[in-house]
Amino acid sequence: MEFDATFLIAVISFCVFVFIMNKIFYAPVLKIMEERKLLVDDNYTHAMSIKEETNEKENYYQGELSKVRDEARGEISKQARAIKEERSKTIAEYKSDLYNKVSLQKEELRNSAIEAKEVLKNNLLDIAKGISFKILGDTVKTDSINEINVEEES
Repeated sequence: MEFDATFLIAVISFCVFVFIMNKIFYAPVLKIMEERKLLVDDNYTHAMSIKEETNEKENYYQGELSKVRDEARGEISKQARAIKEERSKTIAEYKSDLYNKVSLQKEELRNSAIEAKEVLKNNLLDIAKGISFKILGDTVKTDSINEINVEEES
């Protein structure tokens, strides 16, 4: 194999070509590729930090929401118990009032019965006097009739 001047010129021109291409084309392209790689890595890192922050906030809000729900359930239970107690108290008061009213009505009925018996006793005396007058033609002494007792029925 012979090395002549053309070979030497081809090697020199190839080296000049590679040097020029490196300065004009390869270096800027590599620089752009490196900048893009850095930009993508920065964006990826930023996106991951945002995702992590979002997950932390979501967990925090889920915890707070759970806490608020538990508090609300407790408050609802407390209000339900208070309502049940108030209802029981109202029912007990109503029953007590009804019992008192029924007792008063019974007492009034007993008094009315006693008064009616007295009225009947007095009417009985008048009727007995009237009958004795019609049959005997004479009036009966009221002293002996006042001893009549009307038995109370319970």
